[in-house]
Amino acid sequence: MKIKNIQVLKWTILLLLTICNTLLIAQNKIAISKRTPLFVDMRNISNAGLKGEVIADNSQWLNYTVMIDSSDPTVSISVNIASGSVPEGLEMYVEAGRYKGFSRSRMGKPVGRVLLTHVPRVLINGIGTSYSGSGRNEGHQLTFSFKIKDYSKLEPGQNTIYVEYTITQ
Repeated sequence: MKIKNIQVLKWTILLLLTICNTLLIAQNKIAISKRTPLFVDMRNISNAGLKGEVIADNSQWLNYTVMIDSSDPTVSISVNIASGSVPEGLEMYVEAGRYKGFSRSRMGKPVGRVLLTHVPRVLINGIGTSYSGSGRNEGHQLTFSFKIKDYSKLEPGQNTIYVEYTITQ
C-alpha cells in the first residue's frame, strides 16, 4: 500500500495569563514558570485512522500565592481558551500534577485532566493560605495534550490558542 499526500500538521500554543481576583487581600497571585509558545508537531502520529494522543508539553509549572482567612472559603484556579480555537478533529487537554515543593501550607488539589474549551473549568481546587514556590520544579506541573477525534477533519496549518488561568474564591 502506498501512502500519498502525507500532511504535516503543526500548531502553536501561546499562553495568556489573566488573574481574576475576587478576594479582598491583594497578595493573591498566580504565575506560569515558562511563558513561551508550545509547538505541537503531529508528524509522529503514524497510525492513520486510529484515535491517538500526543503529549504536547510538560515543561510549564503553575505557581500561586494565596492569603485568606481560615474562616473564608477556599480558592480555585480555573482554565479556559481565551482566544483562538482547537483545530477540528482534535481535543486539547491540560492536567495539573500534584503539588511538588517544600510548602507545608494548604496547597490545592488538581481535579485531573481538563478538556480545554472557551468555558472556564476548575483545574485546581481547595487552595487555602499557601505559597507554592516559584519557577520550575515547584508548584503544579502542567501537561498539555491533544487527542485526535477525527483524522478526516485534520488540516495542515498553524493555529494560535491563548490559554487563560483565573484564580477565584
